[in-house]
Order: sequence, then structure tokens, then C-alpha cells
Amino acid sequence: MGNAKPLDAMKLPELKRRTRRTWDTLNAWKDGVVLQPENFDKEVAAFGDRRRKDTWIKALCRFQAMLAYESCVDSWALLTITFNFSPDRWDYEYRHQILDEFLMYPEALEIIKTGLESLFSDDFSSQDREEANGFLKLVAEREGTNRGFGNADGLVGAIPGIGSAA
Repeated sequence: MGNAKPLDAMKLPELKRRTRRTWDTLNAWKDGVVLQPENFDKEVAAFGDRRRKDTWIKALCRFQAMLAYESCVDSWALLTITFNFSPDRWDYEYRHQILDEFLMYPEALEIIKTGLESLFSDDFSSQDREEANGFLKLVAEREGTNRGFGNADGLVGAIPGIGSAA
């Protein structure tokens, strides 16, 4: 925990590099080649003034969520790897925003539900479940906040079908 950065500690040049790297990875993975570089500037500008840090944070979180969605092969891996945020990860300070962006996908709750059902099935041990501790802490942090756990249409609440799993 000593390596944890204070909230909003990432400096703008590093934030820009991370955003670009995530965008490049997303586009290379999705299409096999990185799209025209000028598209990056246009896509970031869609989030606001590129001179402002909050614009880059929004872009980074959206691109991270898109990458998580597009590259999700196993829903349990999404919880144990992609969204298993720990204080020593570079993206830890943006974990809530990344999850918020991921939840914009209509299938997001179903993917998470499937991952939790798998994780809490007999196929996984309690040690395996511990691997999702960062995700479970993230969800617990959201309890009692205005964020909730739902989609952009305002559906907020428990994930159906997992109440008995926890």
C-alpha cells in the first residue's frame, strides 16, 4: 500500500501517454492496425478541451472501458484481472470512472453477473475468489454512494441472480 499514489496524482503528460497507449491498443486489437493518428486527437477532443486534465481523464476512462469490453473473453477474468484494481496499479485512481464507463454497455451487468456466478461456483476455490478482491472492494466502495451499480438509463441496484452467491 505504500506505493499508492494520492488521488489525482497522475500528471498530465503521463495521463496523455496512458490515454494514447490505451487508444492505440484498442484500435490495434480491434482492427489489426492503428487507425490514422489524427483520429486520436479528434476522439479526445470529443471529451472537451484537450488542454484540460479532466478531458484526458474522461478519454482515458472511456478507452479503458472500451478495451475491457472489446477484449473480454471470459467474464470471470474481467473481474479477476481487468477490474481487479489494487492501489499499486497505475489506473487505480480512475477505477470508479472506468467501471462507470463500462456500465454504459447494455450487456455490462450481464457480463459481471456471469463472472460472479462463475467465480462463486464450485469450479472456483475460495483462493480463486480472493483474486477478485479488488473488484469486490470496488463494488463495496460504491455502496451508499450516488454511483450505485447500474446503467446509464438509471437502473441502479443489485445484480439479479447473485444474491445467494456472496
